[in-house]
Amino acid sequence: MRRKQFLQFGAGAIALFSLDRLGKNAAQAQDFASFAQASSREKLCSRVLAGRIDRIMGDGTTSEVQLLRLLRLNKAPLNLYGDLPAIYREEATIEGVNYDIAFCQMCLETGFLQFDGDVQPEQNNFGGIGAIGNGARGDSFSDRRIGVRAQIQHLKAYATTKPLVQPLVDPRFSLVKRGTAPLVGQLAGRWAEDVNYDKKIMAILRRLYDLAGFFV
Repeated sequence: MRRKQFLQFGAGAIALFSLDRLGKNAAQAQDFASFAQASSREKLCSRVLAGRIDRIMGDGTTSEVQLLRLLRLNKAPLNLYGDLPAIYREEATIEGVNYDIAFCQMCLETGFLQFDGDVQPEQNNFGGIGAIGNGARGDSFSDRRIGVRAQIQHLKAYATTKPLVQPLVDPRFSLVKRGTAPLVGQLAGRWAEDVNYDKKIMAILRRLYDLAGFFV
């Protein structure tokens, strides 16, 4: 039976990132970070130790290639969306949003870009903004960059009270009570009614970090 020894960070991350993948305890996990060659791995390890793995505001740690690999392994149509990882990294970084989290949310909302729900590909709506169920298709955006930007802005609305850097494109930004969900675990019941919404995002995030080799 696998030992379960978890860090007490946001609710959505509990039981998804266990210390037994990093070491027997926090001290060993810190040792892991000290000899890790990749700076991104060190950054992620320190974030786990500080309890900030599911904090929406912050830097992403993965590369464009690693994000593409996640899409490829989940049969996303890369011939149509091969530029999305770069767009997410650029747009999220401008607003100070963790692009790893935003990208994994997109993977959940779009079914890895298969768009098998109410939202259709031509809407460029990668966050399910305005798609409240019962066939409601949600909002549409002029191109994919603006669609990604709207999702990033909506995440920022929930995560912090800091002002936007870029002009507002999220049509529902003003409907959000600012700063009420700084953690992924607090999006359930706010961004989506699904009580497991946060856990699903964190499961994809864990998969991404596994593919990136951050947990060995």
